[in-house]
Amino acid sequence: MRKGDNGPVEDDSRLNDRSGLMRFKISDILLVSSLYDAFILEEDRGLSEQIFGEYRELELTASPRVVRVSSAKEAERELRENHYDLVLSMTHLIDIDPVDFGRKAKELQPGIPVVLLATDKRDLDRYHGVDRKRGIDKVFFWNGDSSLFLAIIKYFEDLKNAEPDIRKGMVQVILVIEDSARYQSMFLPLIYKEVMRQTRSIVEQSLNEHEKLRKRRARPKIFLAESYEEAVEVYKNYEKHILAIISDIAFPKNDTMVNDAGFEFIQTIDRDTPVIMQSSQTKYRKRSEKMGLPFLDKNSETMLQDLRNFFTEELGFGDFVFKLPDGSVVARAGNMDELVEMFEKVPSESLVYHGKRNDFSIWLMARGEFELARKLRPKRTGDFDSHMELKNYLVDAFTRAERERQLGVITDFSRQKFDYEQTFTRLGGGSLGGKGRGIAFMASLLRRHNLAEHFPSNPIRIPETLVLGTEEFERFIDDNGLRYILQEDMDDDAVAARFTDAELSSELKDSLESYLKNVETPLAVRSSSLLEDSYNQPFAGIYATYILPNNHPDEEKKLNQLCEAIKLVYASSFFKRAKAYIQSTLLKAEEEKMAVVIQKLVGNDFNHRFYPIFSGVALSYNYYPLPPLKRQDGIVNVALGLGRIIVEGGQVLTFSPERPNSIPGLSSPSDIFNNSQRKFYSLDMSRTELDLWRDGEEANLLYQDISESEKDGTLDHLASVYINGEDMIRDGPNYDGTKIVTFAPIIKHKQYPLTEILTKLLEIGEKGMGGPVEIEFANSIDEDGNLVFYILQIRPYLSMREYNQVVIEDGERKGCLIYSSRALGNGKLDDIYDIVYVSPETFDRSRTVNIAKEIGEMNEKVNGRPYLLVGPGRWGSNDNWLGIPVNWGHMAGVRAIVETPIMDIRVDPSQGSHFFHNITSLGIPYLTIAHNSKEDFVDWTWLDDMPAENKGQYVRHLRLSSPLLVKVDGRGGYGMIKKVR
Repeated sequence: MRKGDNGPVEDDSRLNDRSGLMRFKISDILLVSSLYDAFILEEDRGLSEQIFGEYRELELTASPRVVRVSSAKEAERELRENHYDLVLSMTHLIDIDPVDFGRKAKELQPGIPVVLLATDKRDLDRYHGVDRKRGIDKVFFWNGDSSLFLAIIKYFEDLKNAEPDIRKGMVQVILVIEDSARYQSMFLPLIYKEVMRQTRSIVEQSLNEHEKLRKRRARPKIFLAESYEEAVEVYKNYEKHILAIISDIAFPKNDTMVNDAGFEFIQTIDRDTPVIMQSSQTKYRKRSEKMGLPFLDKNSETMLQDLRNFFTEELGFGDFVFKLPDGSVVARAGNMDELVEMFEKVPSESLVYHGKRNDFSIWLMARGEFELARKLRPKRTGDFDSHMELKNYLVDAFTRAERERQLGVITDFSRQKFDYEQTFTRLGGGSLGGKGRGIAFMASLLRRHNLAEHFPSNPIRIPETLVLGTEEFERFIDDNGLRYILQEDMDDDAVAARFTDAELSSELKDSLESYLKNVETPLAVRSSSLLEDSYNQPFAGIYATYILPNNHPDEEKKLNQLCEAIKLVYASSFFKRAKAYIQSTLLKAEEEKMAVVIQKLVGNDFNHRFYPIFSGVALSYNYYPLPPLKRQDGIVNVALGLGRIIVEGGQVLTFSPERPNSIPGLSSPSDIFNNSQRKFYSLDMSRTELDLWRDGEEANLLYQDISESEKDGTLDHLASVYINGEDMIRDGPNYDGTKIVTFAPIIKHKQYPLTEILTKLLEIGEKGMGGPVEIEFANSIDEDGNLVFYILQIRPYLSMREYNQVVIEDGERKGCLIYSSRALGNGKLDDIYDIVYVSPETFDRSRTVNIAKEIGEMNEKVNGRPYLLVGPGRWGSNDNWLGIPVNWGHMAGVRAIVETPIMDIRVDPSQGSHFFHNITSLGIPYLTIAHNSKEDFVDWTWLDDMPAENKGQYVRHLRLSSPLLVKVDGRGGYGMIKKVR
């Protein structure tokens, strides 16, 4: 609130510290991004809490204000009308190249820092090193860890404050010499975290308040240098104030990469300065150690921990305080509940005093309570006729805000009243992880768009969700000494044994026990890692999910089952499959942190089988549209029962929400019958004793014939009847013949608005995330027999970026090894010399598990070289009869994939599967040889005639003397692979 008639209006300008240090603070940030990125910023609280903690620690009045816009045009309007201290821009702007936008931003506000956030290697290659005069000050790589934002803010504050602060006080400098934006983005957040931790330690040892204040303001500044010349300039300017140097070894000098520039630079400085050398080439370790300098291996899985050790070994927030106008303290409040309680107890004079000073809105802003803070800020104490009216207003505003926060937002476990209907609860600090963040984001979108107005008779909900933050994972790993496993080549059984033998913290177990006392339904315990479900590395299906009946009569054993599931989800981040997938990205296993999502399982209990009436995966982008469908029409995979059959690539119904009555690729009743769902998953509620690791993720799941669901009365909601003698399908269950899952009552006869709901959700999901999305959903039956729609998960669904248009000319097909009219990807590859393939002659549908194992053996023999993988059926399918069930551990080095037909069955690509999602995100070209196509082909004769480098019972490995040429036209969907002579 502001002062009204009783005094002057509050001055919103920042007050400078009495020490004169750190005068410049970034107060206003312009974020040019999608709504999803802004949600991460304000709702996931990784950034909000860290900024809040930092500002409270430094005794500042408020955190920076962040204004988000969705386009460069909106950003330019903001920059014309308002002052900003920093611009953060994602690389993919809708209406302009980000470099051109940066130049325009600097024209509108000269000197404003413009930072570009890249999300994949292609963006780094494209923008890092861009001439800074063109508009970009720095390019950072963002992997979803919000601590990078805090580091960026502090870095640019340091650039402004360093000169005056060093001149006025004993402020020191840490010089980081690194030309890689990727490693800058890893080092900078860690360095700031360690500096803040050290600063707090020093403050605790201070002799008096004045010394505390001075030490808080006098924390070291961080400087980044990307070249030899920049490093020399920083060192000369601040030589007497250099606290430490973290130096790469190879970096530019005189615009030329010099392999030992770091050693050359170090020889010119005061050798009493602590220095650590770092490089991806371990051959420099001996030279570093010979110079008496510690060496940091960039390729080490413990690189970040090694850097922390350098700081440790080599270098050495609160309550709302109610006062009266005379300064005397009358009460304290540590949270909003206590604040509301104090409103009723403290003298009215205290409320007026703080209202005039705008203390309530400042306190709220520091805690990320932006909406309520903005509501209070315009209010004047003179707006109220009496002190009692002011008090009642405050109580009502805070109480209403607290109540509204329970829906569509994240609630801390300690604040949860265990009224779990449609709530999202956080237990523990750190990030929610990708899956948890996506669920919370979708909950916020439902609240924002108020879908009850669109579908008043058809509830759309989020399952009641509890997320264990990543700090619980880190605590578990550190308390039990498990971090060393990253460096060990242990099999999954050994990893699981160590994790299940370890103990969760007593505080976490107590909280889980309290949680279980209020939840009686089955639970899904799902991974939600920091890197999972991101824009470019989805990690779909890489980590574990366990479903628990949650029905053991012994409360202690029920708690133990939940704890075991959590520990096995943690363990899955150390499994070979996860490590293999991480190796195929820019990331390091040490960067990964695991949150855990615990959701009430959607469904109903039918004769000791628990499952949803139907579940599905909806995608707003269709990679393989068959006429008359278009890519932008989207695609939906639906099935009776649990959705596991979909994400495993099983046989389910596929349709487009834009053209729901057209089933892609199936033209006759017999086609529809032969390709209809035959089995379904459900949870076995008759079992109470579980051995999750021994029995696996399917420990208590039933995989039964679809006819079993007829006993439960669920098949009738989705069924038609196939009449064999007439080759005819009749909608509805009341005919003689074989019941099959067609969803005709829902899709064709509109007994439930499924297509309308999915169309709306995909629309708002795309707008919110700024691109294609994938939504997992399920439907249960309520007490009145009505269907209730639940959104289980939303994540970005990467459409292949087409930086350069690739055209395949008609004449290029001649002499091709492989040609496909249904290709996924875009671009050219000319570095593949190896082919791993399964010939139709050796392929055996009954031996696909053995074939997958043999492919894994070939993958090791290829020894890290990129290769082409070719074979029949749906790659990565868990239905062994539809394809080869490989995982990332089997094919870590694959660079391009070809799917060929199985002669006796039609198998279409499963776009809802986890495997398919990961393929698209990694930019791996995927060529499908269409069934019975006249233009698609593989030259099997050439492959079989080539001598094999390695040969197994089913799989051959070829090593060529010249590379293959892989071309994919992403716009037309055509692909070819040609032999280069």
